[in-house]
Amino acid sequence: MTKHPLVTSHPISFVKLRSLNLYTRILLWLLVNVLVLGAAFWLVMRWQFREGFHGALGGIAEDRLQAIGREVYDEFNERPRKEWSAVLKNLAGEYEVKVSLLTLPKRQVVFGDPLILPTKLEELMKQMSPSPPREGDRRPPPPGEGRPPPPLDDLEAFLFGDSSARPPPPPPQQERPTRANVPSRLGTFLIQAGDPLLYYAGVRLPPPLGWKREEGHQLLIISARSMTGGGLFFDIRPWLWSIFGAMGLSALLWLPFVKNITGSIRANMQATEQIAKGRFEVRVPENRGDELGRLGHGLNQMAMQLDGLVRGQKRFLGDVAHELCGPISRMEMSLGILEPRLDGAEAYRLADVRDELRQISALVDELLSFSKAALGQRMKTPEPVALLNVVECAVHLEGVPAQLCQIQIPPDLAVLAVPDLLHRALGNVLRNACLHAPDTPIEIRAVRSHNRVILTVADAGPGVPAESLPRLFEPFYRVDVARARETGGTGLGLSIVKNCVETCGGNVSARNREPHGLIISIELPCA
Repeated sequence: MTKHPLVTSHPISFVKLRSLNLYTRILLWLLVNVLVLGAAFWLVMRWQFREGFHGALGGIAEDRLQAIGREVYDEFNERPRKEWSAVLKNLAGEYEVKVSLLTLPKRQVVFGDPLILPTKLEELMKQMSPSPPREGDRRPPPPGEGRPPPPLDDLEAFLFGDSSARPPPPPPQQERPTRANVPSRLGTFLIQAGDPLLYYAGVRLPPPLGWKREEGHQLLIISARSMTGGGLFFDIRPWLWSIFGAMGLSALLWLPFVKNITGSIRANMQATEQIAKGRFEVRVPENRGDELGRLGHGLNQMAMQLDGLVRGQKRFLGDVAHELCGPISRMEMSLGILEPRLDGAEAYRLADVRDELRQISALVDELLSFSKAALGQRMKTPEPVALLNVVECAVHLEGVPAQLCQIQIPPDLAVLAVPDLLHRALGNVLRNACLHAPDTPIEIRAVRSHNRVILTVADAGPGVPAESLPRLFEPFYRVDVARARETGGTGLGLSIVKNCVETCGGNVSARNREPHGLIISIELPCA
């Protein structure tokens, strides 16, 4: 069976993406939204300018070229002809484009940048400015072939722009042209041609002051690499500012809302994790009236009910164990009275009964310890404790041989814990190591990591199966029932360790040691 290439080639990226929190995902989705809107706007622009001025954006560019044409026309009227190249050069330098002034119908560059006309542009200019027929060539058209070409004056009216009125006669030389001399709309076009492809915009200018008819008509050609012409044809910056401004304003409006939602979700998530660890005293703020508020209220109610059930169960175990102490004591006393009176086979049977009773007594003691460790969580407050002193005391009381115990703990290292609970937890861990890994070295180490202290107790025994590691701290769980019975185990030792450590505000975990052995890690807050 072949694996999907995306899954096998990029597993780390996929895991990292799934590990992002909800707040970061929403911000990334907002960024993707901005990028998609930008790409869509760019595609719309290309579609709008695909055939010149057809479309809303093309209309904006046409109005812009109309204004540029009138400004250049005014400059030509106010300056002598020798300065016209400077006018075109200033326009080209401002927008980083090439500007040329051609005459029609000869299509000859007279001012500005040199220009090589692409074939598509030449064809368009021929259609816009056909050569007028000479007097000898004017013949009546054959029947059915339409009207003869219009006279030169009608062509000028067409070429000057969309105005239906013919341009007024040129003013006297002593008068300067005014806006009244300019048609209402100048002839313009915008095409993409050449190799490499460039955008060419053309504006037909009226004859300025001193321009003779024999010199031909004027056509202003602007060539640019982009469809915006560096902002000359179409200025994209106001649109981008508007889009990103709208997105920024939306982000400012959405971020508090999203942060509030993700904060509530995070609080519910953390409370759920604490409840899963058995810490039922956790509570979620109920300051919302929506679905998240109802979820938090439900979590609080669930935590209260679970706390009552679990505490009641543990109290019941403690009460039962306490009530069993009396009968067990009386049974031991009766066995002690009967022991001197029996001999032979009866004495052996009595010894077996005494062993069974001793195991029952140990189980009752463990139940009492488990119940006290669980029920005493809210009655004791952690305090600074010197870790090395507690470890040495637990090692001494459990009778661990000095040659088998290696302690590596800084003398000045202190933790926040309840002293007797921490001592009980360490004693159970050491007792468990001595029972299941006898005559093997035991290493006890403690290191500080930020504001936490990690205490590890490692033995060199056989370890436990990997599938049993998550259940080691469950009450009455034993990896091997037969072995636990032989060594006197009840399955409550590590459960008591878990309750004691969590009462101190810490965590406990277990993992196998290489090549063999078991490591119990206790994490406590640093004092």
